[in-house]
Amino acid sequence: MGKFVLLALVLLVTSACKAPEESHSKAIIGAVLIDGSGGPPLTNSMVVTAGDRIRGAGPASTIPIPAQADKINGGGRVLIPALVTVASNIQGRDEAAFVKAREAGTPAIGRIATLADAEWMLDHGATAFVGMIRDTETLNPDFLAKLRDLRITFAPGLTLADIGREIATKNTLRLFQVGVPIALAGDGADPLREAEQLVAAGIPPLDVIVAATRNGAAALHDQDAGTIQPGKRANLLLLSANPGEDIRNLSRVAMRIVNGEIVQ
Repeated sequence: MGKFVLLALVLLVTSACKAPEESHSKAIIGAVLIDGSGGPPLTNSMVVTAGDRIRGAGPASTIPIPAQADKINGGGRVLIPALVTVASNIQGRDEAAFVKAREAGTPAIGRIATLADAEWMLDHGATAFVGMIRDTETLNPDFLAKLRDLRITFAPGLTLADIGREIATKNTLRLFQVGVPIALAGDGADPLREAEQLVAAGIPPLDVIVAATRNGAAALHDQDAGTIQPGKRANLLLLSANPGEDIRNLSRVAMRIVNGEIVQ
């Protein structure tokens, strides 16, 4: 009798541990997957979530559907990570703030508009910038190489650049072309309009999606966001049209999933 009681308790505890994830498991079936990593879109995909995490993502033929999962028809739709925007946390040439961020191991994101500010902040430990150099198009190749090699992210904020927007737009494309990561600016900027401005600057839509997802998360040192991969937070957008073809389709949200739960 004692063995049967012990077995029953084990089964009860096991089922209690699994129930929350199983009850919140979802399978998004058949969508075109743009996972934020920069690879080509994947047709007929499968993305499975459990609780607030992604448990599987890939071709529908390779990802099993949990028995208790809620099935979501993604046919004719496009699945991307939730957008991630970047805001500055250091204003001006505040040396103490850069030291504090460096010692704490946190992002040091400065707001810039000039080359001199960008050079000074980079020398003092900036890890990312909101804004774009808009006082000159003369950018030293060594400076650009340093930005690229250190993976210093720029969120250009082109919609906010009333003065020097033409120069800022040209510099945005040049930084992108040499491999400097580009992201979407926060700080009051409209992310959808920012995405349109990046495309207008000459950045391909699929790369703008990377800017709006993976690169933004990297700039914030958020390892749980930005791509659709196992272990990441299940923050997803299911779109009714493909933003890789027209970036304005980012606004065509058919379903929003936040921490594994449907909110729209």
